Amino acid sequence: MKTTFILIFLAVFSIAIFMISKGKDTLPSAGKTEMSYHGIAQAIKAKYDQQLDVLTAYKASHYATRIYRVSGDISYLEYNLRDLELMVEKVEGLLQVAQENSEIEYSRTKADGWSSNIRADLRRQSLVVAPAFLYYLNSLGILRRFLEYRVCAPQFQQLKEHVLAHEYTPYFNNPLMVQAWAAQLANAVVWIKQLGGEDYSEVFINAMQQVYPDDQDHLLNEQQYKNKIYGLTHIILASSQYYQYPINRSDFAWIFDYFDAHIDTMVARARADVIAEVGITYLLAREHDHPALEKTKRSIAQQYNETHQMIPSQNGNFDILTGSHRNILSIILLSSPQRLYPGPWLSQLAEVSECERVEEAGYLANYPLFAGIASVHGG
Repeated sequence: MKTTFILIFLAVFSIAIFMISKGKDTLPSAGKTEMSYHGIAQAIKAKYDQQLDVLTAYKASHYATRIYRVSGDISYLEYNLRDLELMVEKVEGLLQVAQENSEIEYSRTKADGWSSNIRADLRRQSLVVAPAFLYYLNSLGILRRFLEYRVCAPQFQQLKEHVLAHEYTPYFNNPLMVQAWAAQLANAVVWIKQLGGEDYSEVFINAMQQVYPDDQDHLLNEQQYKNKIYGLTHIILASSQYYQYPINRSDFAWIFDYFDAHIDTMVARARADVIAEVGITYLLAREHDHPALEKTKRSIAQQYNETHQMIPSQNGNFDILTGSHRNILSIILLSSPQRLYPGPWLSQLAEVSECERVEEAGYLANYPLFAGIASVHGG
């Protein structure tokens, strides 16, 4: 009997030691503290800080902009300044395309470089509906960066006039376009309005609700489910002008109601970048104690790999370049900034022309840029 007791005791003790040691190697599923979330965010940030010169000029600038907006650290802005010259060259190239009336050829050439997968094939199909879409999307994106950096140039104004003269309704109300480009269309709605163009928000939101009714999520494949959630998050992220300004939940109640009701499904079904974006929408709404935010943080923290100091891709890839977007989002989510820093305004740091002050131009009068759409999500 005594021997049996000793053996049982040793077995239980061994299991306890194993569980304790295992707990040191993996993150617990609950009880994660803000300090440990912050520690993971800082570890990922340290990894990318060391690798910034490995990134392309655009990716480094993209990273630097976002880190500045959640930290106010101006030391990152040198990467934006490095990218500025390339931005001017890109605008000149886009103007040349417009002068040659070759917007469709430009878009076709871009699409030729895509690999063959579900999303790429769907996007190729969408270019039949909107053959010049990639030209106008890229033009809007770079014009938005110039505007947000408060940098002006003659080329900027010329391209802006050309782009705003285009008719975008067929892009925003077409189901195939929504299925192929939901997040990009959400961005484009905001960028057009930022630049002083028409307001297509109601057209786009109506199309989103028709294409993706909430009671049919179970019918969506992985790609379409991701496309839907990305579209919803980008409506909010773009309206915040990408982490420059907080938003009000009431302006996006239909999206937050959906997130509240489906957060467990999203955490279980979505990829890390999508989960992180969902969590960030709650940060932008200043709902730092919302249970849904905690669930997204816990999910991302559990995916963190201490050896690589990164959040890997779904298939376990730790590539610095392809993982930059996912890991930047994770830094923002897990650091949970209490303050946002508008800008950076590069006109204050370089010998470049400054645009008219955005406040005086009524730029912020358009904020929030998707507000005022009162509708019930569900189709």
